[in-house]
Order: sequence, then structure tokens, then C-alpha cells
Amino acid sequence: MFNNISGSFIEKVLCSLSEPILILDEELKIFWTNPSAEMFFGHSTEYMAGEKCRKFLSCTDEFLKRCPVKKSLITGEEELLAVEGLLSPHKLLEAIPYRQGENNYTLAVIHSVPEIDRDKALRRDFAARLNRYSTLEEAASDIILAMQSLSFLPSCGIYLNKNDRFELLEGQNVPPEFSDLSTELDFSKPLYLPPERLPFITEITFPEGGTFIPVLSPDGSVNVVLFAGRGSLGTKTRSRLEMMADVLGTCISRLM
Repeated sequence: MFNNISGSFIEKVLCSLSEPILILDEELKIFWTNPSAEMFFGHSTEYMAGEKCRKFLSCTDEFLKRCPVKKSLITGEEELLAVEGLLSPHKLLEAIPYRQGENNYTLAVIHSVPEIDRDKALRRDFAARLNRYSTLEEAASDIILAMQSLSFLPSCGIYLNKNDRFELLEGQNVPPEFSDLSTELDFSKPLYLPPERLPFITEITFPEGGTFIPVLSPDGSVNVVLFAGRGSLGTKTRSRLEMMADVLGTCISRLM
């Protein structure tokens, strides 16, 4: 918070920083930018001033729901969001609220971070989402949104094991259920399967196969499985799905 620091001093300090920084007002309009932000966006402060920040950030609907600047204006606290594909890969957007006179502003700082730090931030962000819910049913739609936003998947679902059948709890473009084939498939570890090995008919729907990521309960059982309907998943997408299952596993006893 910068309640007791004059605006001119703030600007002198921020001008010297190499990371792009925007100062936004309560209507999310750009009030000021530092030289690094001018270079980053390719526009001068004079051109950007008075414009909504989303004009330059190319915000997705998912980002707008989780916008750290909006959250910081509500909570009065610093907020952080890992961003993938918003501006460019490997970014963190940090929002720091402060007051100058009678007006509230937010510093929006665009951090470039190493891959390992970015993945840690994604893990923290997903864990924070889950902490908002008391049951898996409440969290389900947000988990699907996270799977789509972190992995850019066209088809994904959350399945629960009920009487030896995995039934769909929440999902998009996925079958409603599949048989428990644990005798044939080892659901204790991630499975990346071609179409002929999937436990449902998918020649048309999933010609590239699919991915099953088990969510391990504290006792080692698998009652929840994440499914991604695409066989050609890259290493990053796979690791993110496995990260989500791992975080979900730590919360599963509380959510179920």
C-alpha cells in the first residue's frame, strides 16, 4: 500500500523499473504507465490514458472473471494471477491497491517469471480456488474452467466412481459415464490412451484418444478421475493436469 507516498515520488520510482507497470483508476481506466509499459504495449502513455485496460491486455472471459485488479479494488489487498496466453506466455499479473488523496488506484505490474516459478504460482492459484468451496459439487464447474484455461482443452470432465462405474460430475463434450476397468487399466497413475484403449466408443468423438488423471485419496483409493479428450497432449499440458489432480487430492477428504 502507498497511502503516504506522493504521486510524483511513485512515478519517479516506477519509471526506473524494467517491468511494465500500469496505474489504473477505479473504473479500470489507465491513468499512467511507465516507459517499460509503453515499450511493452507499443503505445505512449498519452495514447493509452483514459482507455480501459482490457483494450490493450486482450482479456479473455476467463481472465475477466479472475481479474486481480478487480479483486484488489474489492479486497483492498495485493492480488496475483498467473497468466497464460493473455499477453504472452510466462507472465504474472500483480495488482497492488493504493490511495492518493480521495482516489483509489491500482498498480498493475506485469512480471516475467521462469517456468518453474510460474508453475508454482499456477499451483497456488488453483489451490486458492479450491479453498473457496466446501464440497466437490460446488467446486466442479470452477475445476473445469481451470482445466480449460490452464490446458486449452476442448473436452474435459470430472468423473466420480459410483458402484464400479465412473459417472460424470461436470464436463464439456465428454461421455456421461464409463465402466470401471481398473482390472485392465491401472487408474493409480496417469493414463494417455489411444482411441482403441478408451473405455467408451470414441472413434468419432475422440479420434486422437484421451487422458485419464487419477485423483488419489489419502488412503490411496481413486474415486475421482479427471479426463481430457485429446490424445496429442504436450508435456506442459500433461504436467498441469497432473498438478491439478495432486492439489485436488490434498483437498479431497474435505470436499467429499
